[in-house]
Amino acid sequence: MYENLLNISEAAKLLGVSPSTLRRLEKNGVIEGYGLKVMYTPGGQRRYILDELHQLYSDQGFSGQIGFGKKPALLIRDLTIAFTESHSQLAIKMEDQLSATKQLVEEALLHKIPIIFSITVYDSTNEVSKLWCQKFPSLQILDPQSTWVNIHPALNHYSYDIVNHTVHITDLYNQEVDDFLKERQIDTVILAGATTSGSIRANAVDALQRGYRVIVPKEAVGDRNQTWQNSTLIDLNARYADVLSLEKVIKGMVSQTDD
Repeated sequence: MYENLLNISEAAKLLGVSPSTLRRLEKNGVIEGYGLKVMYTPGGQRRYILDELHQLYSDQGFSGQIGFGKKPALLIRDLTIAFTESHSQLAIKMEDQLSATKQLVEEALLHKIPIIFSITVYDSTNEVSKLWCQKFPSLQILDPQSTWVNIHPALNHYSYDIVNHTVHITDLYNQEVDDFLKERQIDTVILAGATTSGSIRANAVDALQRGYRVIVPKEAVGDRNQTWQNSTLIDLNARYADVLSLEKVIKGMVSQTDD
């Protein structure tokens, strides 16, 4: 019941105010000036409706719709053993990401939409990799020869146009990937994988800056906790991408390729 609700700290962060301000503005179950309803858990903790935060961003001039272009490509990031197995220190909170991504892949193959699968690896000889690992030491497990960097079995039998092993945070930093998209006149990138607050967000920003429309199917991306997932999806939808349901993304993929 509470998965699509935010706690007071999450809501305050997204609104750019303090939790004490939200408490002070609360009158009769509504946050004055914002129009947000306040709900309470059985334990008396405040919760705020995620969809209302989305609407608030729209009303304030954020969250406009970019829409699909004419030539989409699917970019999948890090749905590997390291990010999907619960015993891994890099694991995301697994829900429907694998099944959602499988649906995206099968639709892409059916409609001849290019697919790129990017895999983060750690290279002790690469300065970027060493620097990133200094900030994020857990990346050391991503040795290119280890099983950690293997594509998850649910997705490893598909044929991808490019399998991009990368030490970089975004897929588009790889010249091969960038050239591949430009040569095929791709104008829309659909992002799936992990993590929403990490490489997915970075890819969205990078892709938008390079002139691509960015689509994020919310069921196909994941993070290490629900707080980061919720706040990043709101921020992505407000600033850089269209965050849509899997159903809407698949309809968009089909409608563009059928034109």
